Amino acid sequence: MNASQQVLEAGTQLANRYNVEFVLGQGGMGAVYLARDLAHNGQPVALKEMRVQTADAKSQRQAVEQFHQEARFLYELDHPNLVKVSDFFFENGRYYLIMDYIQGKSLADLLKEQSEPFNVSQVLEWAVQLADVLAYLHGQDPPILFRDMKPSNILLDSSRKLRLIDFGIARSYTDGSVTATFIRGMGSADYCPLEQCSGGTDPRSDIYSLGATLFHLLTLQVPPRAAELASGNKPVPSPRRWNSNIPPSLEDLIVTMLAVRKNHRCESIVYVQEALAKIILSVEQRRAPKRTRGVGRARQNRHWAALAGLTIGVLGLLVWLAFQMLPHP
Repeated sequence: MNASQQVLEAGTQLANRYNVEFVLGQGGMGAVYLARDLAHNGQPVALKEMRVQTADAKSQRQAVEQFHQEARFLYELDHPNLVKVSDFFFENGRYYLIMDYIQGKSLADLLKEQSEPFNVSQVLEWAVQLADVLAYLHGQDPPILFRDMKPSNILLDSSRKLRLIDFGIARSYTDGSVTATFIRGMGSADYCPLEQCSGGTDPRSDIYSLGATLFHLLTLQVPPRAAELASGNKPVPSPRRWNSNIPPSLEDLIVTMLAVRKNHRCESIVYVQEALAKIILSVEQRRAPKRTRGVGRARQNRHWAALAGLTIGVLGLLVWLAFQMLPHP
């Protein structure tokens, strides 16, 4: 392992402020550390390190400029389903982001623990949160594409709220094109739309990845890759094949979100939000009559029990009166 690939040792201090404690996770392009912010009484933070190898000094300068540009837009984002970036800097040939330290489990970890698909109501609740944060990102000026929605990049925190945790290949979308990004990456093939391989992404690309994530949560099956469906001219398989509890309306939405050609997908994340709201309402309405019948049946049973008790009491009183009226020796 060369110097550029070595992890930071415990006790390393960066920016005269952040004291590294240990590695939280590591990948090919860097690592994430638990660190202490000495400027805020040792508050724990997540320090994300990113390494970029460039061919010459000019490319390195351009990479640094790109890092600051894209780190700045992360710094300015503020949404309850995002992990807040509080600082960024470049030091010793490496790039660093300082983020809130969030404890929890990724949906990928939770999927490994599941023996059956997640409850439909639970997935719908998560879908609303994920669609909401995508709507926030797509509503920026210019819109921000997350480009890597998948279970391993979604954290369920201690308050049971979802957080997107990796903006490594996020890009800004402007006038039908995308800006370059300081980290090169295409996203996970299992959740990646076909157009992302050629760089033609737009907000509908995030819709595809969200649909693939919901498919996995509801079926415990990784959806077929878009490239495989395209090469074989095959339709998106029905998620109800693996989970008959999925409402047909939710199945239709997911299949549309997973359309291989982006022109066939939902036109915007706002459309997805509206569709989810209708599905949730229909699910609640189907449950309401059952609850009403149950309550009505219980009330009816109590009514008959009370009536029976009253009848028995009246008959008992009549028998007693008749007995008192009989002649006694």
